[in-house]
Amino acid sequence: MVEEVLKKKRVLFSGGGTLGPVMPLIAVYQELKKQFPNQYEFLWVGVKGGPEKTVVEKYGLSFIGLSEAKLRRYFSWRNFLDSFHFVQALFQSWQVIKKWQPDILISAGGFVSVPLHLIAHWQKKITLVHQEDAEVGLANKIMSRFADHITVSLERNLADFPSAKTLWLGNPVREGIFLGRREEAIKNFLLDPEIPTVLILGGGTGALALNKIIIGNLEELVKKCQIIHMLGAGKDLAVPVLKGGRVDILIKERYHPVKFLDEKTLADAYAASEVVVTRAGFSTLSELAVLGKPFVAVPLPGHQELNARIFWSKAQTPVFFSGQEPVSKLIKQIVNLVGSPEDRLYLSHYLKKIMPIDAREKMAFLINEIMKQIK
Repeated sequence: MVEEVLKKKRVLFSGGGTLGPVMPLIAVYQELKKQFPNQYEFLWVGVKGGPEKTVVEKYGLSFIGLSEAKLRRYFSWRNFLDSFHFVQALFQSWQVIKKWQPDILISAGGFVSVPLHLIAHWQKKITLVHQEDAEVGLANKIMSRFADHITVSLERNLADFPSAKTLWLGNPVREGIFLGRREEAIKNFLLDPEIPTVLILGGGTGALALNKIIIGNLEELVKKCQIIHMLGAGKDLAVPVLKGGRVDILIKERYHPVKFLDEKTLADAYAASEVVVTRAGFSTLSELAVLGKPFVAVPLPGHQELNARIFWSKAQTPVFFSGQEPVSKLIKQIVNLVGSPEDRLYLSHYLKKIMPIDAREKMAFLINEIMKQIK
């Protein structure tokens, strides 16, 4: 009897290959630990060799890496090879579920999750799928057919799934993002509190191209602002040789590159910045929306473009389409936003209306209610 009372429920999170499907579930993991201490055990299953391993382990999660068989909607000879990888992934998923016996499997996308959720459905395990992006990816389309519960970030995505099992909760955001301190960023990055700060998030997929644009236009940017630039591991570039002129002195004083920002340092950088320049991954856009932080989106081609357009349609956030528009337009967008407190106030007001701020708490509550029904 005592063993039954003390037995912890097991939550298996999955997703990876990129960090897109990872961060909202990290937020849920944090909230479950906070609200219901000692009630749950956690495991993360991701892509073998994927970037998510380092991230989730830093948050204290155990990690298992599986083979990933990418599913494509178009003809490719690689589909034949990946069909064997998919069978392998199914077997690996069966082994993980048999050994760990999760009570619920939760995914926010990523092809590595598909075999896990198929096996879980076959073994009558409870599954929950979270739709983060504005566009529903193939992995979520497949998993949603078998999922017991579906949650969506945007109200518009309710129409993409069966209404009986779908809830609009918003996109979970890590609690630490709300705890940033401007004073800490000023001290750590040696910022001038009287000069506007621009945060450049170039650390994700496609970072190198964005990093090149920023570094290639430092001369113009540092005349108007100081910059915190997250480059990303292995994606840093050499700053042009400084010859000691006035602009070079400004670059030295006002340009602050860093390879990585952990949760606390990122929160501080958010708090200190007037403007953020970022790719249009939905996790980052969600963080900026709930903070009401004005940004310029530089989406990668594909689903990120739709993400950026959604935010533009609701809050008129500036968007720069790489490869389709001159770089001078992006620099002008940044400079104009830095120089216009009125535009920033407008953006902040409407950004906060896009996303429910309590998605993390709501999803943790939902999971806990589901777990109460398991005997």
